[in-house]
Amino acid sequence: MEKRFIAFCCLLVLPYASLAQLSSPVKPAPDGFWGIFSGTPDSDPAEVARLSAAADEAEMQPPDGGGRVPVEWRAAVLLAVNHHPAISSSVATLESAGFGVDNASAGYLPAIKAGITSGRQQDEGSGQIATLGLSQMLYDFGKTGSAVDRATASYLRQQASLLAQIDSVIEQTALALNEVFRYTRQLENARKQVRALQDILRLTELRAAAGASTRVDPVQAQARVEAAEAQQQESEIKLRQARYHLQALLGQPVADRPLSAPPDLQPLIRQIGAKLDLNRNPAVLMAQADAAIASAELRSSKAQRYPTLSLEASSNKYIGDISRYQSRSQYQNVYLSLNSTLYQGGALAAQENASARALAAAREAVNSQKLELTDRQRNAFQSMKGLQSNINILSRRLRTITETRALYREQYLALGNRNVLDLLNAEQEISRAELDLINARSDLWAAAVEYIVLAGWAREAFSIDPLSVQGSRQTADEL
Repeated sequence: MEKRFIAFCCLLVLPYASLAQLSSPVKPAPDGFWGIFSGTPDSDPAEVARLSAAADEAEMQPPDGGGRVPVEWRAAVLLAVNHHPAISSSVATLESAGFGVDNASAGYLPAIKAGITSGRQQDEGSGQIATLGLSQMLYDFGKTGSAVDRATASYLRQQASLLAQIDSVIEQTALALNEVFRYTRQLENARKQVRALQDILRLTELRAAAGASTRVDPVQAQARVEAAEAQQQESEIKLRQARYHLQALLGQPVADRPLSAPPDLQPLIRQIGAKLDLNRNPAVLMAQADAAIASAELRSSKAQRYPTLSLEASSNKYIGDISRYQSRSQYQNVYLSLNSTLYQGGALAAQENASARALAAAREAVNSQKLELTDRQRNAFQSMKGLQSNINILSRRLRTITETRALYREQYLALGNRNVLDLLNAEQEISRAELDLINARSDLWAAAVEYIVLAGWAREAFSIDPLSVQGSRQTADEL
C-alpha cells in the first residue's frame, strides 16, 4: 500500500516538475575541461530574450494613401533596393567573407605565441617556465595557398550572390510597379465601360418612355451595367492588393495616385543584341565560384599528403625555485620543423576522391546553369516578339470595333434596324479589346524586364550602382 501511495504521488508531481524545468533560468555551458561532464547546453538567455522581443505584428489593413511613391520608376526601384533586408543580409555576409580571405592569408605570416607552465620541473623543485615562440611556415606544398584560393572563391561567390539578390529585388519591384500600373489602367477601363453602358441605359429608358421601344431594352441594359460594376469592383480589389505588395517592397505606404508610364526598355534590349554574354548573369557567376571552391578543396586534399616545412624559434626562462638549480636561467632554440601525417586509415585518399568528384559536379553545374539560362532567355525573347505582334493585331481590332460601334449607334437611332443588344455587345467588345491591349502591353514590359534580368543588365536598366547599395563599399574591380 505504501509503495502504491508513493507511485501515485510521483505521478502527481511529475507534470509540475516538468513545468518547473521549463520555467527555470537558462544556464550557459561551462567553458573549460569540466564542460565534458555537463549536459547539453541551452540557448543563451539574453539571446532568447532578444529574439522574443524582436517579434513584430503585421497589420492586415496597412496604411494607404499616406506615403509618396516616387513618380519615376527608377527612383522607386532604388528605394526598394536600399530598403530590402535580404540585401542587407547579403552585404553583411559579403563583408564576413572578406574577413575570411584575410584569415586565410594570415597563414603566410609568422605566428608568435607566449605561454607559461607551472608545477614541478624535473627533480630539482617547483617553478615556472615562461616561453615566447615564433613559427614561420616556409613551404607547405599548397596548403595555405589552397585555403586562400577557397576563401577568395567564397568571397567572389558572395559577391555574385549579392548581385543576384539586387537583381531579384529589382525584378520584384519592377513587376510590382507594372502590376499597379496594369490594374490602374484596368480600373480606368472598367469605369469607362460602366459610364458607356449607363449612357445606353438612359437612352433605352428615354426610348421606352416615348414608346419607341419595349421595356425589355432598359432591363437588358441594366443587367449589363450591373455586370460592369461588378467587374469594376474586382479591378479595385486587384489594384489594392498590388499596392499593398508594392508597399511591402518599398517599406512605406503607397500613395493613392496614378503612376507614371513605365520606362521604355526596348532601346536597351536593342543595345544588348541577340547574342548575350552568359557570364554577366549572377547565377552563372555563383556556379563558377562553386567550381573554383571545389578546385581549391581538391588542391588542399592533395597537399595534405605532403609535409609542412617551418622555421621554429623560442626563448624560455626559468622562474621560481627551479632557476637556482639551472646553469642558465634562460635559453633559446632555433630549428627547422618538418611535419607530416603518415597514415590516417585512408582518410586522405577518400577526401581527395570526394573533392575530385565534387569538382566534376561543380563544373557540370556550370554547364547546367548556362543551359537553363539560355533556355529562359530564348523563351523571354520569343515572348517579347509574340506580344509585340499581338499588340499590333489588338490595336487594329480596337479601331475596327470602335468604327462598328459608331455604325451600330447610328443604325439604332436613325434607321431602327439595330436592337439594343447590338449596342451593348459592341460596347463590351470595345472594353474587352482595350483590356486585352492593356494586358498585352503590361505583359510585354514584364517580359522585357525578365529578359534584361536574365541578361545581367537589370542594374544598368534602372541605374542601380552595386558599389553603394545599403552602405556596401566595394572596389570597382570587385563588383
